[in-house]
This record gives sequence, C-alpha cells and structure tokens, in this order.
Amino acid sequence: MALADMQRHAEHFLRVAHEHAEVKSVDLVSVTEDEARIVLDLDVNMPFVFRTRGQSPNGVRKVERVEVHLSPDYPRRSPRFYLRDDFPRDLPHLTPGSIRRPPVPCLIDGSLDEFFNQHGMLELGIAFIIEQMCVWLVKAAQGTLMSAQQGWEPPLRGQLPDWMVFDSSYVRSHVGKGAGSVALSTRFLAGRTGLFGAGKDVWLEPDNELSALIGNFKAFPFRSMVHENGFTIGTTLTGVFWPDEKTVNADFLPDTIENLDELAARAKECSVGPAFETFLQRLATRWKGRNTDFVGPVGVIFCVRRPFRMMDRDSSIELVPYAFEITAPAGRRSLFEGSAGKAVVPLRPLEKPTPSLLCEISGAPKLGPTAIVGCGSVGSKTTLHLVRAGAKITAVSDARLLQPHNMARHALVRDGLAQGKAQELVEELKPLGLTPTVFGGDVVDGVRDPDQRNLIAPADTKILLNTTASLLVRSALSSISYDDLSVRIGEIALFGRGEGAFVLWEGPERNPSLDDLVAHLYADVTPRERTLLFDPEFGLSNIQIGEGCGTLTMPMTDARLSAMTGLAVEQVMRLMSSTAENGELLVFNRDAEGVSTTIRRVIVPPFVEVGVEKLGWHLRLSPSAEAKIRADIAAYPGVETGGVVIGTCCSRTQTITVVDVIDAPEDSTRSPALFVLGTQGLHDKILDRNRESGGALLDVGTWHSHLAEQGPSALDWKTAADLAQVRPPPSVLLIATPSQFLAIADAG
Repeated sequence: MALADMQRHAEHFLRVAHEHAEVKSVDLVSVTEDEARIVLDLDVNMPFVFRTRGQSPNGVRKVERVEVHLSPDYPRRSPRFYLRDDFPRDLPHLTPGSIRRPPVPCLIDGSLDEFFNQHGMLELGIAFIIEQMCVWLVKAAQGTLMSAQQGWEPPLRGQLPDWMVFDSSYVRSHVGKGAGSVALSTRFLAGRTGLFGAGKDVWLEPDNELSALIGNFKAFPFRSMVHENGFTIGTTLTGVFWPDEKTVNADFLPDTIENLDELAARAKECSVGPAFETFLQRLATRWKGRNTDFVGPVGVIFCVRRPFRMMDRDSSIELVPYAFEITAPAGRRSLFEGSAGKAVVPLRPLEKPTPSLLCEISGAPKLGPTAIVGCGSVGSKTTLHLVRAGAKITAVSDARLLQPHNMARHALVRDGLAQGKAQELVEELKPLGLTPTVFGGDVVDGVRDPDQRNLIAPADTKILLNTTASLLVRSALSSISYDDLSVRIGEIALFGRGEGAFVLWEGPERNPSLDDLVAHLYADVTPRERTLLFDPEFGLSNIQIGEGCGTLTMPMTDARLSAMTGLAVEQVMRLMSSTAENGELLVFNRDAEGVSTTIRRVIVPPFVEVGVEKLGWHLRLSPSAEAKIRADIAAYPGVETGGVVIGTCCSRTQTITVVDVIDAPEDSTRSPALFVLGTQGLHDKILDRNRESGGALLDVGTWHSHLAEQGPSALDWKTAADLAQVRPPPSVLLIATPSQFLAIADAG
C-alpha cells in the first residue's frame, strides 16, 4: 500500500476510534507502506473495588493499552489487536504464541475479517471491532471469559498450522483412577519447506492402537520417507499422560510452550512430570544402537483433570497435544541434534471423522464449461452433481484444507492428512475423466490479477458458480468488470440451517450483479423467508471439532444439505442451458412441518447505474425501486415530489444499492419549484424497514424529482453538504428528471 494511503487509513481509524465511549486516548505510533501502528487506551468497566485498586485480581488494569496494527490489505482485512507484553497470559481466549511476543486476544469465534467487513460501512466495522475488544477486556477483568455453566474452554488453537487428529474418546478411555501413560501408534505428514517449529507444517494422526516404547518384541514404530510431492510421511508414536484422579488442576495454563525444557516444566504443572521424563528416557533407549535417516515428529498428549466438564463435552479431562522432532544420525549424542533442536510446537487438536456420505443424481440438459469457487460441502456436492450431469468443470478454487469435521457433510471422504479441498476434489474427478485446474489462493485477491484469474476461470469457461457463502467473495465477483471476467456468474447458498436456500443468477455483463440480487432479496422477503434468514434460532452455531477448536456452522444433516443443494443445482442447470436476458433470483424454503419445499422465482431486469457526483461512488437503482419512484411522480403531476431511498452501502466497492423507497410523510410539502420532505412517522418507518430486512437495509438518502431536464440545484448541493455534517457519508440525494437519474453527495 502506498504510504499516503496507509497514512489516510490510519488517521481515519483514529478519528472513528476517538468517538468510542471507552477510548480514553488514541495515538498514531508509526506509519510505513507495510503497516500502521496505533495505540488505544481503553477504559475497562470493572467493579468499583477493582477500580480503586487499579486492576482486577487477575491483573487486568482499569485502563489497558492496546496496540492496533493495520496491514497493507486493510480495510479488506481486519485490524489486528495486541495486548501489553506483561498482560496476564493465564486467561482463556488468548491465541497460542511465544512469551517473547505480545499476547493476542481472540475477539470472536470465527473469521475476524468477515466480522469486520459484515457491516458494509467502514466506520461501523471499526466501531464494532473496538467494542469487541472492550467487551473482551471487561470479561477478562471479571473472570467471565469462561464459566462452569458454559464448560471449561481449552486454549484456542483453531488457527494453528500444525494438527493432531485423534479419537478423543479412545484417548480418554485409557485415563484411569491412578496416574499412568500409554504410547499410541501414529502416522504423520510433514511439510515440504521450512524447519520444524519455524514454518514446516506437521500433522499427526494417532491410531486407536497401542505401541511398544521399549523392547524389541514388536515392529520398530519409527520410519519415514520423502514422498514424490516433497512431503515427508511415516510412522511414529504419541505419548499420552494423565495424573491420578485426585489431582485436579483449576489453573488456566498459558499456551506459550516452545521447547522441550518448557514442555517438561508444563508436564510438572500437569502433575505428569515423572512419567514424561520416563517417556523421554525410554525413547532414547528404544533408539539406542540404531542409526537411520529418520526425521520426524513425536506426539505428546497431556490429559489434564479440570474442576468441571469441558465445553460441549461430557468429560472434565482436557487433552492438550504437542509435538517435537527427533533425528537419529550416526555419532549422535541425543535425538535432538537435528535442525529443530529441542523445538516444540503446540498442535491443533482435531477429532477423527466418522464417514457418512452418499450422493447420486440424474441427468440434465447440455451444460457449458463451469468453474467452481468454493469446494466445501455445498461446493463439493454441486460439483459432483454437475459432473454427473455431464458438465465440464474447468477449474476449482478453494484456499482451505480439507479437515476432519468437514466429513459430516462434504461429498468427499478422506483421512485426517488430506490435502487442500480443491486438490482433493480434483482427485475425486479424475476417475470421471476430468482434470480441472486448481487455484488454492485467495479468490478475493485472485480475481484482480490476470494470471490468477485465468486459473480461477480458464479461457473456455462459460459459467462460474460461487458456493462459498462469503460476502467478500460475492463482492469481489460482483465488482470485477465483464471485460476482465467474461463469464456468467451464479451463486448457491443455504440458510436457515438447511430449511432454505437461494440461487443468484446475474444478468448479462454483470447487471444485475450478485450483490444487486442479494439486496433485492432482502427488500422482497416473504414472512417465512424472513424467519429463516434473520431469526437467530436458525442461524450459525459453534460446533466443537476438537479440543479447543470450534467452527461456526449451520447444524443440519447431510441429507438436508444434500436435498436443498440438489434442488438448487437443478435450477442452476436450467439457467445454464438458457439464454436469459435478465438476472434471476430463486428462493427455496421448506414449510414449518418439513413436508414440502416451495420455490419462488423472481426475474430481475438490469439496475440503473448512476455515478454519485463529487463523492466518486456509484449508485445502483433496482427496477422495482425505479418503478415506485416513477409511479409517485405520475401521482403528483406538475409538482416536485420525493421520499426516502432504502438499500445497502458498501465502502469496499464504493457502491450504494437502492432497492426500495419509503413514501414521503403526510407533512411533506410539494410545489413546482421545491419539495420538502416531512418527518411525521418517518423514523419509525425506517426502523421497521431495517428490522424487516434483518438489519441489512438502511436509509441511504433521499430522492426528489425535477420537472425539467436540469441538474442539481444550489439548494440540492447545500442539502447534501448539510447532510454530510450530521451523518457519515455517503448520504445520497437521488434526483429523478423526466428521462434520467442523477445522484449527488458531499464527502463531508
């Protein structure tokens, strides 16, 4: 990012942050092309007795200094927050990391980037992310980041690159009343580049099988080989350790382990120190006299007895996995003389999958070459439906790895050491005679780059289907010009925990776009659709996919997802074989009894595109909103009339989308030369419209008519300037002349 742009973003962040009630002070520390660093002094709302002492009993101060970093891809990526170096680390909801680096709070359960961008307006994103930081500090001070009612929360390891995939029930089944340990046979895969603990990813999968650590009565458990793709694969073992039943640990242990000495100290904290020391001695004994080129990890699981049950578990035993690397060259003095030394990595603990998947489909009309963006549950099933219907898949795009919990609804069945979702999907398609290109990067960035765009949608692609349910991906695909990406774009998404779904099908040359169609949907929902789309009862839930690892998802059976996705794909296949000259929106919803599913079809003609003078934004006016405006003008001939425009506003794409209007209140004034918007009942109508859309649709400005073909008047510009002073831009003034629309706004 250019230095001037970074400076502008930093100063804007400061202005917005300064208005937050809990921000006592805000300062800009430094700005470079790569990063802006800002410090916030946040007032922590803690009990009075804590405030008089200056801090809470656990060490949270009444005023906490937080450092905020803006990266070069801000504001598309969220700001990152860092606590002071000496902030207490024995608290939940801190991401794992070195004691030599500032603690990083886990502010939300999910994607911080998606949370930051979901509000449309950048100012709202900044305000809400600061509010999340304040709420986190309050809970930290009050000791309520975790509670017995909710369950004990393990360290938040959901973003770690290194994994251990194991059957937690099997591991816990070995934990008896007395202290003990076992070793489990384990398969592993290690990355192609980097060093252990420094960029070399490692994944371990203990089997439900005991391994002999001492003696030669069983096959030697260690072997490794470099696969042709550069990954190292092999077998090793994992040590499992637990204390006696009377040893209950109520301390939250900082997730800062980096080397074997620290791991040994942690073993003592978990009351398994002697057993762990014995494990290391037996490991050395087992390797005595053996000289090989083996290089691989050894797994460790500490079983910690907690004072109450684990979150979303029936057990109070926390499972905390780590790994360290050993080598066995000739002339060694220990097993830790390799490049990794005594490095230790914390592992992301994931459950082994239970396969439950079956998919069949019938034929369809001739389909054009199709690229798929998103290879998750909906994307994988969509791809296989289309392939089995005869479509050629030109490319599949997904940056994510195929994880064990995806097996619940994904079309593929793989073990815990799978590759990326896109590559695995390609492997599934090879027996069907297809070898699509794979794009494993960020589609949001990729569509802007010609070379990456050719991987996402190769030259012979006619259709691109988005199945990610990501607003960032949808926005990127909506804003890319048709000249740069000359394909027809559609989207399939489920909502309401599989009780509903929608298909978006853009118009020719991206008008209407996917973003336009979603805004139109929010303006046109039926009561049943409104419930499924916006009622929290049908929203996302956190599902545990491992110890301390959760995923936000819509709980539903594989059958429900498959059924609704299948219905959506059938309509996509109809659209793929048609020559529709308009956009199309299809909404599916199953009735409350679960007996039948209805499909509502809406044909959406092109939106009117209007440049917003002075502000440099774009306004897109839906055909239905345009029709209401023209009808109102016809109802009041010879005078100017107007009202309020309702829609969405996106800072990322600098676009205002108008999809509805609210009629002028009864106290409005209409005359041949002037329209004055009244206020009677208007505020309530705007709030009602916002609630009906689940908060998606906002009052984005006003409209009024001109009787002649004339541009904005001096009064119009004054009104725009006045509006900019009392509300954040853009607040648009839409002017309807007899033959066209004009739009103005003041930047403030």
